[in-house]
Amino acid sequence: MAISFDDFFRRACEATGAKTQMELAALLGINRSAITQAKNRDAVPEKWLLNISRKFAVSPDWLEHGDEYQKKILRPVQLNSDAFRSGSGYASISTSRHAEPDGDRSEIISIPKISAVLCAGGGSFDVEGSVIDHIPLPSPMLHSIGNPGSMIFMDVSGDSMEPGIYNGDTVLIDQSFKSFAANTVLAVGYDETIFIKRLIRYADGGLGLISDNPAYEPIKLYGDEMDSFRIIGKVVWLFRKVI
Repeated sequence: MAISFDDFFRRACEATGAKTQMELAALLGINRSAITQAKNRDAVPEKWLLNISRKFAVSPDWLEHGDEYQKKILRPVQLNSDAFRSGSGYASISTSRHAEPDGDRSEIISIPKISAVLCAGGGSFDVEGSVIDHIPLPSPMLHSIGNPGSMIFMDVSGDSMEPGIYNGDTVLIDQSFKSFAANTVLAVGYDETIFIKRLIRYADGGLGLISDNPAYEPIKLYGDEMDSFRIIGKVVWLFRKVI
C-alpha cells in the first residue's frame, strides 16, 4: 500500500524538525513545487524516504508505515569498546543544508566535513583542513557522545583498521578529546601525515600506532619522533554507505 502524503509529512517533520513544507523541501534538496505535487497525488517518492533515513538516522520502514514498525533511531557506536570490532551498528549518511545550533537540544546540528583524509594504512598526506560540506544530526545524539562544537567528519582511506573500519567510511571525530587512552580509536597526526589508529605505550617509553588489521605492523615512535606526534581527536561514530 502506498504511503499517504499526510502520514509521511507528519513523521518526516517529527524526524527532521521541519515545521513547514518549504522547510522539508529544503532538507530534501528539492523544489517546493515537488512537495505540492506529492501532496496533490497523495503519493511520496521512495527516494525521499531513503534521503531522510540517511540524513536523520531513522528507519525508512517507520517513515513509510508508522506504528506498524519500530522507529529504529540508529544509535551511535562507542568506538572505544569491542563494539568497534563487531561490524555492527553502522549507519549511512549524506549531506544537507547548514543549520546552526541555537542551544535547544531538540534541534539539528550540522557538523562540518573537512577535505582531509584519514589514512588506515601507511599515512595520508591529504591534510587540507578546508570545510567541504556539513552533515546534520540530532542534537541529543551528538551531546550524548561528546562535544558537538568540536566535532568534524573525515573520510577514511585504506584497510589497516578492518574489520571495523573500511576504505571509504566516514568517521565523526570529537576534537575536544586530546588525551592518550588505550584501546581507543583516535585520529592522530605524525609529521605531515594523518592516521586513524589505536595507541599503546611501550615499557621502554615508546609509543605505538596500532592497526586492527593484523597485516599491518605497529608504527613505533621514540624520543624526538614523538615531538611531531599529535592527537587530532577521538573517533566517536562511524558511517558507512550501504547502497
